[in-house]
Amino acid sequence: MKSLLKSTFLYFNKIKVVHSLPGRLRLSVPGLNQVPEEFKKFEPNLTKLIKLVGGVEEVTYSYVTHKVLLKYNPKKVTEKDILNWIDLVWKEVVKKESAIDEDNIEKQLPEIYEEIKKSLITQKG
Repeated sequence: MKSLLKSTFLYFNKIKVVHSLPGRLRLSVPGLNQVPEEFKKFEPNLTKLIKLVGGVEEVTYSYVTHKVLLKYNPKKVTEKDILNWIDLVWKEVVKKESAIDEDNIEKQLPEIYEEIKKSLITQKG
């Protein structure tokens, strides 16, 4: 799990905008297609963290094509804000990796999610 978080963080630092229209942003995330099936169930938590930026309405992951589609309200948030926020989210996730007990991750996840959420909200100001 810990190595997965680190490698995922590195992948998310290599995000590239594939397509952009006001309200729609398609990102290429190298390695997204390598996420193990058992970790895909945590996707809703990641989506909630991404949506904390405000204005992001929908996040859709394509593990086959390693793309992420974000639909957002361009009156509330910019593409740059979203990309900066995603970077911040992953930095916070990786900070918490040392506290994760891989055998009890499902029990720990709500607490870790709340800690990350609190930290992000504080940073958002």
